[in-house]
Amino acid sequence: MLIDVHCHLNLYLAVDQVIKDALKTGVEKIISVAMSVKSQERILELSREFENVYPALGIHPEEVQMNKNILKDVEKVLEFIKKNSNEVCCIGEIGLDHYFIKDKSTYSIQKIIFEKMLSLAEELKLPVNIHSKGAEDVIFETLPSFKIPNINVHWYSGPEKYLRIGIERGYYFSITPAIDYSPAVKKTVMEVDIEHLLLESDGPVRFAGKIGTPSMIKNVIKKIAEYKNLPLDILEKQIQENTFKVFPKIV
Repeated sequence: MLIDVHCHLNLYLAVDQVIKDALKTGVEKIISVAMSVKSQERILELSREFENVYPALGIHPEEVQMNKNILKDVEKVLEFIKKNSNEVCCIGEIGLDHYFIKDKSTYSIQKIIFEKMLSLAEELKLPVNIHSKGAEDVIFETLPSFKIPNINVHWYSGPEKYLRIGIERGYYFSITPAIDYSPAVKKTVMEVDIEHLLLESDGPVRFAGKIGTPSMIKNVIKKIAEYKNLPLDILEKQIQENTFKVFPKIV
């Protein structure tokens, strides 16, 4: 079984077709990840509409520069997640971004929201899906202050120093279709043992101009098997076990 642990299903126009295409390629489960304040309810709706879709709720750092009321709105989001915590499989996508977001005045607000989300994950005993672009130092300094069941670092492409720290701490790393062309993603695959690898599409993000979809993760696992010089069936079984360990609510 293939499982996409990080996809923004709410951003597709034809969600049903995306899911059908995924099933045809053996992708049987999809974790749909929230980003904005408005996306929380839609993500939950999708998980109720499609039996193989599971909700991950949280605030992406990008929301800080797009929503002037984010510090007020985040409290509503926290309450919404608590109210629906029995359905939520993960807190995400959460984290910090100092790469795409250049306005440094947002960084302190990003951190406040990130820590609120980590506190919630700790309270609800849920895993987290981490965005760490350009802020790996602060992210990896902050995480040990919270007792989180499991941590998945999505699409890691940062410094090797923090990759190694994450490996030492037992973090998981989800690999995207960027494996086709990104030396940084290949580096992550080569350094992380197969017991800590997961699969993700991050759709509908584009990869080499092509819209990402969950069906693409079939090629991702083939690439990982090639780089690791492993039989595909053994790798698939291991990654499935990893996924169920990190996200037990989707079993």
